[in-house]
Amino acid sequence: MSDYLLNSSISINDEEILDDINNIFQKKDIWTNGPFNPEERLGWVDFEKVINSSHENCISILNKIEFENIIFIGMGGSIQTGKVLKQMQPNKNILFLDSTNPLEIKKVSDLISNKKNIFIIMSKSGSTIETNTIMDFFINQMKKNNIKEFGEYFIAITDRGTELELFAKKNKFLKILTTEENIGGRFSSSTSFGAMPFYALKRSNFKEININMEEIYQKSKSLTGALFHGIKNDNFKKLNIKISDNISEMGTWLEQLIAESSGKNNKGVTPVISNLPDSKSIIEIFLENGKSSDINEKLITIKLNKENIFEDMFIWQISTLMLCKEINVFPFDEPDVKSSKLNTLNILQSKKNISASDMPFANQNISEIFNNNSKKEVLYLNLFTEESDNIKNSLKPFKKYLKLFKKINCISSFGPRYLHSIGQLQKGGPKKIWALFFYDSEENKSFESKKEFDDICTTFNSQMLGDYYAIKEKGVDAYLININSKNINPFDKIVEQIKE
Repeated sequence: MSDYLLNSSISINDEEILDDINNIFQKKDIWTNGPFNPEERLGWVDFEKVINSSHENCISILNKIEFENIIFIGMGGSIQTGKVLKQMQPNKNILFLDSTNPLEIKKVSDLISNKKNIFIIMSKSGSTIETNTIMDFFINQMKKNNIKEFGEYFIAITDRGTELELFAKKNKFLKILTTEENIGGRFSSSTSFGAMPFYALKRSNFKEININMEEIYQKSKSLTGALFHGIKNDNFKKLNIKISDNISEMGTWLEQLIAESSGKNNKGVTPVISNLPDSKSIIEIFLENGKSSDINEKLITIKLNKENIFEDMFIWQISTLMLCKEINVFPFDEPDVKSSKLNTLNILQSKKNISASDMPFANQNISEIFNNNSKKEVLYLNLFTEESDNIKNSLKPFKKYLKLFKKINCISSFGPRYLHSIGQLQKGGPKKIWALFFYDSEENKSFESKKEFDDICTTFNSQMLGDYYAIKEKGVDAYLININSKNINPFDKIVEQIKE
């Protein structure tokens, strides 16, 4: 199992902490004023039972189908576990799609053309707009190729009675796998949402997973102790997490778990994820004073054993529940996510097509924008651009510059994916934040003329505007900025303007 090396100065003998962890394992309510009974979301605590039953079901399905490629389609917690697993065990025939960016969809479409493909649609609610839009795109592609019985190429993973289950039954999907209704999306790593990609990547026979619950309990205490130490005496409550590049998707998974669970009622623990450039699978949590760029204390080092990733995810889930109890928020809902969805639907209903000309943009110069927001704690960089190496490589020095010279903590995410990750924290968490939305109008235009991408482009642009307005409605300063993502180092121009 993974090693959890706790700073020796941290004490975890607090009886209340130990009692609360025990209560979680017994599915007891330790939170106050929740909108529903937490037992409705604690099914995953039966870890050994859930993981073995879901894994057995998934391998039995995969052993019966033939394919060249499997394409997993989903958003947020439904798909992120699979993305973690793929990074740990690469497989070019297993693809993951969690964006309505037309460029990302085209990449996958081009890769899988003229091949035997199986699409696995993953949505607990069965009504996730992005998931359904992407699914419809590939169904339409099949119909254009005279494939009428498209259901033969699809598997659905969803809760019972959802729109997706009904659609799958009507269109005779290859398989419909219903999931545990008492497990929320970001806590679903041990369910079929994690098991299906696990066996798709490994293609091995099912072996019952032996789990040492006592060891899990002890490591949950260690991690909880480190997290509590990290947020105490910090009014904004940031967690500084450094994670090895080779397991960076685990950082994205952690970001959603912590941000979406804790960010509500103007409270929240803000995970500030940064890279640890080595080849080792290590997660480190640091204590940082104020807005200083100096790291003062390493709280815990986790040497990740990739063979035990499900156990580690379970430990993080337990500790996140404890964090939420500590700051007095209910961990299982996401009340402010609805505002973005509603705005998006309203925009979609009011306009058949949203072009780049419809986009508002910052009418202040960049330097003025940064000066006006210099005293805020965190800047969210929401990127509605292609997830290209060019953007990623330019983003790293941009964030480093802001951290070192402007003392600004940045959290960056590609849209619309972040709506299912840190979107709740941005709108419902602490208000000492601001947000920049980056988009590329030329990139958008290149797809708007293509009929097959009409719905995709419209959904993508609507989601950006929907969330932009949702954040502003919460009293957060937000700005839309047009960039040329094809330029080498596109963020260099922003830095030049800041320096003026």
